[in-house]
Amino acid sequence: MIFIRFAVIIVLLVALFNNNLIFVRNIFSSSLDAKNAIEKLQLENDSLKTELYIAENLSGKEINEGKWEYFYAKIFSSYPFNDQNLIGIANGETSGIKKDQAVAAAPGILLGQVIKTNKSISLVRTVFDKDFTAAVKIGEGKISALLKGGVSPTLEMIEKNKNIKNGDVVYNADQNYPYGFKLGEVQMIETKNTDTAGLFKKAFLKTDYNPASLEEVLVIKNFEALKK
Repeated sequence: MIFIRFAVIIVLLVALFNNNLIFVRNIFSSSLDAKNAIEKLQLENDSLKTELYIAENLSGKEINEGKWEYFYAKIFSSYPFNDQNLIGIANGETSGIKKDQAVAAAPGILLGQVIKTNKSISLVRTVFDKDFTAAVKIGEGKISALLKGGVSPTLEMIEKNKNIKNGDVVYNADQNYPYGFKLGEVQMIETKNTDTAGLFKKAFLKTDYNPASLEEVLVIKNFEALKK
């Protein structure tokens, strides 16, 4: 009799344990499902935030300033290389960006030119690139010079008898870019002979901006350079 009672207790305990085990498994399964659902919602939320960021930053704002139509484009980060000679921008052919379009650091401030595009990215040659050149005018006297790009852009082929001074505005006179756009100001004039005949002098160009701090540029969409 005692054995039967003991067996019944064992059976009841086993049944209770199995039921508890099923209950625990159900709780764990529900918890896992809830965790997966939360992670899925978090992923969807992150995706929506990313799409919003792209829409706000890469869609490209357009403005009109006088006769010029500007398209804002974000610059790809070049850290840690800090090479500002050529910069990549996060817009391309699908945004209407074309090769040879002029690029500004701010309205009326010439920075460079688009030299290569694909559907979503463009490459810009800036005034800090050694291959950048432009015919320019200096100051109120409209003194002619040749701007040569580089880490420190220079103003060359300035006639030695022409009077220029530090702080004179340098503006574009090259057919490849909008006429009159400012490039910077004169600084550090070199009076020593810069050519064998001693007819010319040169100076350095100081820009109004720090190229390493630029986060976006303005592509001038309605300017078309004269094809050579």
